[in-house]
Amino acid sequence: MNIDNNKNFILDPDNQEFNDAVDYVKKTDNIIFLTGKAGTGKTTFLKNINNLIDKKSVILAPTGVAAINAGGQTIHSFFQIKPSLYIPDDQRLSEYSVDGKKGNIFSYFKYKKRKISILQNLELLIIDEISMVRCDLLDVIDKILRVYRNTNEAFGGLQVLLIGDTFQLPPISNRNDWQILSQHYATPFFFSSKVLEFNRPIYIELKKIYRQNDQEFIDLLNKIRVNQIEQNDMEYLNSRYNPYFTQNDNHNYILLATHNHTVDSVNMEKLENINEEEFIFNAKIEKTFPANSYPTEEILRLKVGAQVMMLKNDNMRRYYNGKIGKITKLSNETIQIQFENNKIIELSKEKWDNVNYTFDENEGNIKEELIGSFTQYPVKLAWAISVHKSQGLTFEKVIADLKDAFAPGQVYVALSRCTNIEGLVLKTQIPRRAIKTSKEALVFSSEQ
Repeated sequence: MNIDNNKNFILDPDNQEFNDAVDYVKKTDNIIFLTGKAGTGKTTFLKNINNLIDKKSVILAPTGVAAINAGGQTIHSFFQIKPSLYIPDDQRLSEYSVDGKKGNIFSYFKYKKRKISILQNLELLIIDEISMVRCDLLDVIDKILRVYRNTNEAFGGLQVLLIGDTFQLPPISNRNDWQILSQHYATPFFFSSKVLEFNRPIYIELKKIYRQNDQEFIDLLNKIRVNQIEQNDMEYLNSRYNPYFTQNDNHNYILLATHNHTVDSVNMEKLENINEEEFIFNAKIEKTFPANSYPTEEILRLKVGAQVMMLKNDNMRRYYNGKIGKITKLSNETIQIQFENNKIIELSKEKWDNVNYTFDENEGNIKEELIGSFTQYPVKLAWAISVHKSQGLTFEKVIADLKDAFAPGQVYVALSRCTNIEGLVLKTQIPRRAIKTSKEALVFSSEQ
């Protein structure tokens, strides 16, 4: 698959599943679950589907960073859903009260006419990173759409495209929440929602892997993904263990760690150890752009010699989101970065948009309304990054510190960021107990 500035997208004729998914979205109104192993093009599909179809659509995601990367909004902000847990027949979602008057849903979700117009005229709802969406949240979306679209069809008769991999990061559900939800749902995952229990989505799995081309490494990742790794696989994986390997002497390696405090301390320590002048670059934030959605630092501190990661795909194809480089020149107005191939670029500031969706009654179209923007150089310090924030990115050289992996899919997400095993170094050996796969995801996958 090739991309030319996201507008002239060329389909890969050899990727049948990808092309089938385009046809299903274009020609049907079915609920679709688009999945696939890491590196199979889910993000590429998301970023280009609107150029391939003619439907009034919105793109949503469960977190602010994922929403900005997807070019859409968070689920909670679009539907104005207050963070909470919801159960089936929740009184806050009741359409009628005991006395026959309007129920609580109309007071709990006080939509303005513009938002109601969007909901009523929407044709396609896309939700990215669906593995992180909890079951009750999807049922709330379903209920809202049924009520405000005035039909009892699933999702109010709206086509829904769910994109993600259940073997990657799971939904967050603390013990107290799950004690309540478990009385109504089989698992915290989106596929246990009542709406999907009675309206099974079309399952499309992308199979062609674009990120890696080493079949032995691909086979290893596939085994880790479904927790079928054997002793010889563990030996092959841990052969990448090198306790003497340091980032100081090996540029363009990024450390992937499971905990934020490790990432932050590594990046700050590395920056402090550089004996160069520090330059500060302030982001320009216009109108509404919540801090938890900032794509990089509002106050970016850099020094010559700092290792950084690119946070955007360059229109001139000089770099991509996730590419690692080293700063070679700085001034108050200039950032120069050198990549591993010795290519040096001068970086320009980029703008990230925070969008809201509006309905144009005159044209009968849903339009993106720009409600805020964040302008900054598209880089961040990148000696280290958390596994959680690496999801969806691609790296050529990785140092992995995964001995304390605690979540299902965490080791798989980290290792599958790497394009080849030669570019992988293990800072610590990975114990067998660190490789976890959600039992619920395994059962769901086996039923497809």
